[in-house]
Amino acid sequence: MFFQEIAVQKIEPITPVFFRLSFLSKEMAREARPGQFVMIHPKKYSEPLLPRPFSIHWVRGNRIDLLIRMVGQGTRQLCGLSPGEILEIKGPLGRGFQLDSKKDPILVAGGIGVAPLLYLADRLVKMKRSPTVAPPRLLIGAGSKKELLGLREFKEMGLRVQTVTEDGSFGRKGLVTDLLEGMSAKELERVMIYTCGPQGMLRAVASWADARNIPCQ
Repeated sequence: MFFQEIAVQKIEPITPVFFRLSFLSKEMAREARPGQFVMIHPKKYSEPLLPRPFSIHWVRGNRIDLLIRMVGQGTRQLCGLSPGEILEIKGPLGRGFQLDSKKDPILVAGGIGVAPLLYLADRLVKMKRSPTVAPPRLLIGAGSKKELLGLREFKEMGLRVQTVTEDGSFGRKGLVTDLLEGMSAKELERVMIYTCGPQGMLRAVASWADARNIPCQ
């Protein structure tokens, strides 16, 4: 874990409320694992006082990307920064996901919960695994089409992507757990579930996996 003052490299809007913030740190990038997070505070602001946690969205070389949803004062300040402005960053923190090279990986994301799963997908695609293990698969749900994030990047990595929205504006209408319910017994023979999203979704996914003795994290 490191504490560093680092300049914003890039910040770009993805939608009116979702932004991608990038910075460079050789030390943090070297240590980062999928599922970990960093604590961030923009140095020029004294309020809010406490730093905010953000999942590590992607690591490419020394570059670390974060996915930020603008919902309050602190995130508005971050999304309003310009390249070169200084961030106080502590991390990487947390245990992260435990990758299993012998199981078929299924990533289950809900809304902003997609944030740590892009880096996870990248690592799963690149890791050495048995030729009989299926490539990673993504099941992603959101309230509407405008809240579905990262689809292009996941598809470019070669993942099979299935989508669902609560209002039916993209993919099938329903919840991401409906996609799990639609999977066959053969598809679930040796699966590992990696999931991130709202608490209600996480409880539903964990309950579904537990009922079938499928490992889930």
